[in-house]
Amino acid sequence: MEHTTSIVMIGAGYGGLMAAIRLAGRTRRRPVQVTLVNAVDTFVERIRLHEAAVGKPLKQHSIAHILRGTGIDFIRGRVTGINRDAREVLIERDGKQETIHYDYLVYALGSRVDQDSVPGVREYAYALNPDGQNSAADLRARLEAQRGGRVVIVGGGATGIEAAGEVKSRFPGLEVELVTEGAFGDFKNHSGVQAYMRGALTRIGVTITEFTRVIEIRERELALADGKAIPCDLCLWAGGFQASSLAQEAGLAVNERGRILVDEYLRSVSDPAIYAIGDAAMPTQYTGAPYRMSAFAALVSGAHTADNLSAVVRGKLPKPFSFSTYGQGIALGEGQGIGFATPTDDMPVGPLYKGRVGASIRNFFVWFLVVTFEVERRIPGFLFWFGKGRYQRHARRAGYGVQASSAGQ
Repeated sequence: MEHTTSIVMIGAGYGGLMAAIRLAGRTRRRPVQVTLVNAVDTFVERIRLHEAAVGKPLKQHSIAHILRGTGIDFIRGRVTGINRDAREVLIERDGKQETIHYDYLVYALGSRVDQDSVPGVREYAYALNPDGQNSAADLRARLEAQRGGRVVIVGGGATGIEAAGEVKSRFPGLEVELVTEGAFGDFKNHSGVQAYMRGALTRIGVTITEFTRVIEIRERELALADGKAIPCDLCLWAGGFQASSLAQEAGLAVNERGRILVDEYLRSVSDPAIYAIGDAAMPTQYTGAPYRMSAFAALVSGAHTADNLSAVVRGKLPKPFSFSTYGQGIALGEGQGIGFATPTDDMPVGPLYKGRVGASIRNFFVWFLVVTFEVERRIPGFLFWFGKGRYQRHARRAGYGVQASSAGQ
């Protein structure tokens, strides 16, 4: 009897869903069983959580509906551990412990806002997490009950900037201050983008405080490194992300944020039977464009891993991962935003699309990310990206070539 290869995906975010759908489509006539495990049965659009937090209605996406007709075995359960020796995933389902065997495991558990790097964040600040203590839903309830007062948002990256614009637009009676440890908007290091984002937030009344390090969150104030304090009635923490601790607990090599260190094929450097994608992965090799935590990186790493696993089950060699980004859009309050192309090194090039045009560009790509699942389900291999040959070119220039791989066999 022909052996059926069991491939288990844990996590149904952008990367996990893409990997599962694409792999199922590419191996439909092969003895392969694809299993997807997720703690909830709906897909969460992480990049819309700042909208949900201010009360905007968001469409619910049933995972079972997204996967219809694919043959994927979807299990709603919470992953509690990984037994690498037995090649088993431990899950909790309906109050009972179960194990699922795998030949290959795709680790796609993503990340959450880091609530433990600064004292008091977990107790006194809200975070744009989909669930758990002081989540986006809790923030929504608090904002709707708030009558006046001061909201302080900590974090000068895209998450903090989008949240500040959304909160101020939706609740104009609130004082909103954005506090950042470094320069405002320096995640793009582009003076035109930074200046426009600053102007857009300032025009709607957001106060921007730069080069200010928060060392503790208290019930009604933020303690600063210089000994001063910023009073607040409500604090939203957007100061960085942390991956799940499950990988480290399983003995996999991770970085300081818990992200799995992976090779050029997106396999764990500790265990070639385990692939990591999306926010859960931290490549140790050249990837063409900077591999930041983003929905796009999750999608393309999920798609690439599906292609590699499809090759492996056919007895072929996988290919190194590399990519380039298309562009980025950042929301700056109701009906406002900025968009730009980023085809080279994830930095803006060409014209900047501002205001309502920028907002429309951002909304299109957010919509497109979800639609991609449906198109991929119908047309396996639909998702494409530029920069696939960047790793090989880099390897040739560096003089070390592309090594053949057993792909964990």
